[in-house]
Amino acid sequence: MGDAGREWYRDFFDRDYLAAYEPFHGPRRDRDEALGAMQLAGCSPPARVLDVPCGYGRHAIVLAGEGYDVVGLDLSEVQLAEAHRRAARTGAAPRFDQGDFRALPYPDASFDAALNLFTSFGYLGDAGDARVLAELHRVLRPGGRLVLETMHRDRIARILRPTTWQRLPDGGLVLVEHDFDPVAGEMADLQIRIRPDGSRSERQMRLRIYTATELVRMLVAAGFGEVACFGGLDGSPFLGSESRLVAVAAAEASGS
Repeated sequence: MGDAGREWYRDFFDRDYLAAYEPFHGPRRDRDEALGAMQLAGCSPPARVLDVPCGYGRHAIVLAGEGYDVVGLDLSEVQLAEAHRRAARTGAAPRFDQGDFRALPYPDASFDAALNLFTSFGYLGDAGDARVLAELHRVLRPGGRLVLETMHRDRIARILRPTTWQRLPDGGLVLVEHDFDPVAGEMADLQIRIRPDGSRSERQMRLRIYTATELVRMLVAAGFGEVACFGGLDGSPFLGSESRLVAVAAAEASGS
């Protein structure tokens, strides 16, 4: 898969993402996930937290409201504009920046914790993803933790169906055609949104789906020390194909 194919995310998150995914989140889920991540990170307010990519701010806004010093970074101007609108409505005050998580615009050792949630990893191929982890390690203070929550290979192999669909609150439909390459470990999804008026749009997304073993090795190679794996942001046990994967990795000092 060439570089052009890997940049599917530049279009995907700017167009139908909010309509397709936001109805299935909601305030209670957002709060439970955000606070669960902070418990796994071992942080309490006013710890400085990086949420990347932050999307439309659903976790960053919760944490800012709880007294954390939150910075959210995302590549999508559309997502960030929505994040600003939502933050203004709630009175929360996270800082939102636009940027690429392969080159974080922050000094070394400037955060107590970093979050990468809701399968926001695997966009860039092995080398690009390794660079992301190295950058996250760089901006964490020694002992600071990265909380990375994602889908993983064992679970995909168990639950994958060729086609899935969901009905949206507006009466529209989202149909997703899944194609998993078990040799490359890559998922190619074609998402088709059908609106109530019959109009439709298509978006392609591609993800590298790692095993837990691969991800832990990548974290260690990026400079992280101890890595613990859980089955959810509530700290439940990691049960392989029966659960999602949450990796909590502690940053070590450079050269340690």
